[in-house]
Formats: sequence, C-alpha cells, structure tokens
Amino acid sequence: MTITEDNNARRPTWAEIDLDALAENLRVIRERVGREVKVMAAVKADAYGHGAVPCARRLEAEGVEWFGVALPEEGIELRRVGITKPILCLGGFWEGQQKACLQQNLTPVVYRLDMIESLDRFARDAGVIADVHVKIDTGMGRLGVRADDVSQFCAALQGLRHIRVDGLMTHLAAADDPAQDDFTKGQLARFELAVEIFRERGFAPSHVHAANSAAAFAYPTARGEMVRPGATLYGFSRDVLSPNITPPRLRPVMSLHSRIMLLKTVGKREKLGYGCSFETSRESLIATIPIGYDDGYRRALSNRGRVIVGGKLAPVVGRISMDLTLIDVTDVPGVSLRDQVTLLGRHGALTITAAEVAELAGTISYEITCAISSRVPRIYANV
Repeated sequence: MTITEDNNARRPTWAEIDLDALAENLRVIRERVGREVKVMAAVKADAYGHGAVPCARRLEAEGVEWFGVALPEEGIELRRVGITKPILCLGGFWEGQQKACLQQNLTPVVYRLDMIESLDRFARDAGVIADVHVKIDTGMGRLGVRADDVSQFCAALQGLRHIRVDGLMTHLAAADDPAQDDFTKGQLARFELAVEIFRERGFAPSHVHAANSAAAFAYPTARGEMVRPGATLYGFSRDVLSPNITPPRLRPVMSLHSRIMLLKTVGKREKLGYGCSFETSRESLIATIPIGYDDGYRRALSNRGRVIVGGKLAPVVGRISMDLTLIDVTDVPGVSLRDQVTLLGRHGALTITAAEVAELAGTISYEITCAISSRVPRIYANV
C-alpha cells in the first residue's frame, strides 16, 4: 500500500490575515500624517507575527516608501521574493554581514564608529558608496550615539570616503504616555540639535525620522518627512497610542481560530488540567481544542481567557497546556464536535481583541500576535 500526503489535511488551528485591513490601516495612517510624509512600514519580527512577505508585498503595492526590519536576514528574505523598495535594518548588522548589506541593497542603522569603519572598508573594496542611517540616542538608552557625543562622532565620520549618511533617526521612549510629554519633547529637542550639528558639519541626510506609531499620531512635529508605523499598521491602538488622541479607525489584521476536538461531560467538583487549578462548580460540558502555549496562546490566560464559540463567550478552564486548551461550553446551546472556536478576532456579533487578551496576560497587544508560532499556519485573505 502506498500512502500519499494530503496537503489539505492539517490540525484545525489557524490564523487568518486580512490584507485589505492592512491596506486600510495604511490609508488611515497616511490621512493622519499627511500625504507628503513618507511611510516606513515596520515589517520586522515577521510583520509582528502576520507574515513579512505577504504583508510587504501588499504594502509595496499600496505605495509604501520604505520597509523597516530588525535584522539583515529579514531584509534578505524580502529581497529574495522581489521586494524592491528601500529597506532599513533597524538593528544594524553583525560582523560578517557587511557584504550582504551591500549586495542586497540594505541600508543599515549605525551607532558605533567601528561598525561604520568596517562597512566603509567593504564599500571601498566593492567600489561603491554605502548609505547608512545614524541613530541618535536621545533618551531611550538602547542603541544610538549619545546626543552629547554627536560632535565628536561627526568629526570621525568625515574621514570616511565610502559612507554616505543618508538618514538620521532616533526612537521615542514614551510618546504614548501624556504624563511623559516633557520627556518626549526633550528627546525631540535633543534630536533636532543633533540634526543641526550634522548639517553644520557638511552632512546632508535625505531622511530625518523620529516618529513611531505613537508619535506619528500624537506629535505632529515628530513626523518630519517620514514616519515608522508598526503596531498601528496591524490594527493595534488601545495600548499603543496616547489616550489623549481621537482613536483612529484601525482594523485588526489577524484573527486566530481552532475547532473543538473533544466534548465531555464532567461532574460537579471535578478538577481539570495540570495542577488541578480549576474545579467545576456544576455538572459541566468541557471542550478540548488543539492549541496551546507552543502555538502562542499564552499560559497566562489559564482560567482567565475567553473564546467565542456558537455565538457565545466561553471561558478557558484549567491551565493551558503546550498543545491543548480546555474551555467550558456548558452555556453554549447546540455546541458540537468540530465547531469553530475564535480565540482572537470577530465571530458574529462578538469580538476578542488583542488588547483585551494582552491585558489578561499582562503584556501588550502586539506581543500577542508576535508570539503566534510558526506551527500555526497563516491563511491570507484578499491577497
């Protein structure tokens, strides 16, 4: 007997990605920041879990001007599938990746003199000029040339003949928090001074950018000629944007689904799951669904999360396992084996948002989608 693989046979757990919603969110962002402002779409971390390649293809078709990735590896992946727009490697590059950046036309963010010097040597040997964006640390405290070291840094750069400072950037730490308004304004002032120093030293950056999603909406002066939205592209706003601004009409791009694989009736005062952390208070109908924390459905949602099934909200009961989750469907009329379960997104009149899930899990909305693992297939709508 010969057994052939059925490519349509798979575990009934999947994420749906609505590319029309992604395109609509881009349009909302453009309306808010102005059509004259360029957009660098952040597609790092596999487009926040949504799939970098399909998302970048749609965004490029919608006219986005730049893409932002964390790693050169992510940029190379986009180049291999035919993405032609400029790509900025926000984390810079590692030793040995200089040649790949030049060959794949990736623009690295730089923040140390030694890394710029190494890129200058590779560019010299290749007979090209390498574009870079210099990052200024104005208060985030992660990557970047400290604002008070900019003059000295500029002086060192002036001796490099195969490097062009095509951009200057900074990253704002708290643009979503009105209580930190003075801090954000201080960051912007330090960045403006750094840009002025670069220009006084003869540099002419084509791109000056500071605004992430939060700043793009809350701080018009931070927009400059380019903004770098990430979370808002994928429909997140409640825990991303300042509460002082009018909420934009963003649409969630991802929804997460599974199906009931087992139904069983259990008696009153029966304990369920690892650690016996849940005890039934009545005779209950319990469903098992094939999704767990290895799929990215957070263990922190144990005995706290809710799902949608049969037009009703059903609670998660017991500890979420690596591969399986229990839900109480006692109050779901007519529930059946293989019924669809929505863990994230809209089904009928009910919605579970990433922000709601994140609040229960003690995190932020886009960590929820970033955490959906690769073993959960993405199904793309409106490609």
